[in-house]
Amino acid sequence: MSPDRRTFIRTVGAASLAGIAGCSGGGGSDTDTPGDTPGETDGDTDTPTATPTGTDEPVSTPPPNSDVPTIISLEAAGADIWNQTDLGHFYYAEVSGDFDVTVELSSLANTNPHAKAGIMARASMEPNSRNIMVRNRAGFGTSPQWRPTNGASTTSTTSEAGEDLSRVEGGYMEGAPWQRLERSGDTFRVYGSANGEDWTLMVELTPQQIEMPDSVFLGLAATSHNNAEATTATFRNLDGLEPSENQDLGSPIISGSVSITQPAVVSNVQASSSSPESLTVQGNLANMGGADSVDVVYEYREATESEWQSTDAVSRSETGTFEVEITGLTPRRYYEVRAQTTAGDTEFTTVAQLLSTPSGSDGSSESGPDSASNFDPSDGYADLAPWVTDDTPLVVVDEPSRESLQAATNVPGPRIVVFETSGTIDLGAEDLNVRNDRCWVAGQTAPSPGVTLIRGGLWVYGNECVIQHLRVRPGTAGQDTGWQPDAIEIADDTEGNIIDHCTGTWGVDENINVGYDTNNSTLSNCIMAEPLNEATHQKGAHGYNSIIGDRAKNVTWMGNVSGLGTDRNPRLKQGTEVAVVNNFIHHYHDGMWADPETEHSIVGNVFEDPQTGQPNIFGEGSVYSEDNVQRDTADVPMIGPEISELDGRPHFPEDLSAVSSSDVREHNLANAGARPADRTENDQRIVDAIRNGEGGVIDSQDDVGGYPDLAENTEAVEPPTSGLRAWIREQALAVEE
Repeated sequence: MSPDRRTFIRTVGAASLAGIAGCSGGGGSDTDTPGDTPGETDGDTDTPTATPTGTDEPVSTPPPNSDVPTIISLEAAGADIWNQTDLGHFYYAEVSGDFDVTVELSSLANTNPHAKAGIMARASMEPNSRNIMVRNRAGFGTSPQWRPTNGASTTSTTSEAGEDLSRVEGGYMEGAPWQRLERSGDTFRVYGSANGEDWTLMVELTPQQIEMPDSVFLGLAATSHNNAEATTATFRNLDGLEPSENQDLGSPIISGSVSITQPAVVSNVQASSSSPESLTVQGNLANMGGADSVDVVYEYREATESEWQSTDAVSRSETGTFEVEITGLTPRRYYEVRAQTTAGDTEFTTVAQLLSTPSGSDGSSESGPDSASNFDPSDGYADLAPWVTDDTPLVVVDEPSRESLQAATNVPGPRIVVFETSGTIDLGAEDLNVRNDRCWVAGQTAPSPGVTLIRGGLWVYGNECVIQHLRVRPGTAGQDTGWQPDAIEIADDTEGNIIDHCTGTWGVDENINVGYDTNNSTLSNCIMAEPLNEATHQKGAHGYNSIIGDRAKNVTWMGNVSGLGTDRNPRLKQGTEVAVVNNFIHHYHDGMWADPETEHSIVGNVFEDPQTGQPNIFGEGSVYSEDNVQRDTADVPMIGPEISELDGRPHFPEDLSAVSSSDVREHNLANAGARPADRTENDQRIVDAIRNGEGGVIDSQDDVGGYPDLAENTEAVEPPTSGLRAWIREQALAVEE
């Protein structure tokens, strides 16, 4: 059969993981952070106008067959449908008056956890049009979002500006692939459902929230949240709407498209394993696509690889469950598996399922050695990756590139990222985001001299993540004013994250931070130094080391070296509760800044070489202070006059034991930072400068020799069958002592 006669529908895998996630662009970044507020004016009329901004392709449709489900496949790229303007693809019709539309989102390729798809109503086809969308996001369930006026910021029930309107806890629904958007007069209601029968109201929007014209553009929309790669959203059971047109929203780099087919479909793809090297894959051929016979193959690949391998075809003459065994796999790895059906002239490939091979372990529970530092990463408020078992998959970074590291961190499941290469990873003047929960980035597994990230920062948006033994040096990256990256950031609204034995330098905003509204975070054994002062920050001078964001609770900041900057060592913002224990602060203008409505245990810290007369611990917060010392002869008060001093520790990690301040300086200089037993030239230079009273505030990475170019050495990662946690800890100890 000639391939060009077939209707070929293929969805990208559950994550086409090597894409560049979170690219900047007109669509912005849908992170639902505080400050999503509507605009003040809407200068457009209520008459919708269709202004094509992308490719308007015809929609291919098969002959109708009422016995076979219709699948709508929407290919869409674009940075996002969010903020003030949209980039994506839209399949729609113009409708007037009331409507009630339902659809089931069958699958959505995870090009980014913020990739989204769902029902949308727009006032116009302009990319900045006011709109309402029922979105299912690849990593965050189903929730409503809306842009209240043309060109305003979009908000949602998971954003601060819209959360009070939510009718469901947390603003979203898990396990609700069915979407419903209803209009009754000027009121819009958004529902979610697990089965298409029992509906839960998520939000009701009146003209007070959004005022829409009588005639709107109503349809199915999607975006990949990724300029470099399209997502595929597949819908079925669309009711209440007959779309007839499709076009891009805005002008994404990759044009979108729509295809409609009635294929043979394999559903409920699952796997079991009888050995660490094989998977028995089971699927259900749910329908025959109108054909007498269907050929089915399973395609599979390791999660970060680009090439697919295939099983032999299985010919089926009836629906039902069947099994295929895949052999020759690597133990303790993630694999994407998808089913491809050929029924007559129609081929269809499901979105891949993420499956993993086991380790073959006997169930060892060894925890391994503690850190060479007095401060183990498990000593703080955050538990050290309680999710790790011997069967936790490893994801391998085998080249020092942004694409390889992004692919590894993007895997949407518990994972340990290990390195078979050393080198410098250029982030390309863009932050790299760890979006999914339960990720341990184990920089200690890299061969000497380890891994350094440059020209961008590392942001941890997931929960229960661990970042160890990495160096991050954003610098100015050739950018103009407005480029203001942090080196490492624990993002807002996260919990249980640990940053341990990392080096953050040359940040433009700060070096290493803990975000707003976080809980149970630990920042331990890190070097924060040489933040860039007069660089590209829009506020001007900004040589700051660390900030703990508003309302962050149960933060441990211990065993760190914070030096050669001006301010925020750290700043403890309003509503925070932090244990600041046994840190060494060197060459600073302002020391520890405690905002109002805060309570902190500040114990055993050492201050040296202040550049002003500001008290070391100042602000208007409440502080318990014990064994904090000024090491030199500087005439600087330890506690500011507006600090409320407490008689006892308001909180303190149960497993943490402070050491005498007399031991802190030498201990921290010997143990803090990435791979202290295998320091790079820059880290050693910083440690020597602090120890010898040299160096100071800098404005550019070029002031101290510019970006590093580390040797690219390779070495295979060979973990044991049992004792994975112990092995990871042993790898850390090997670069710490």
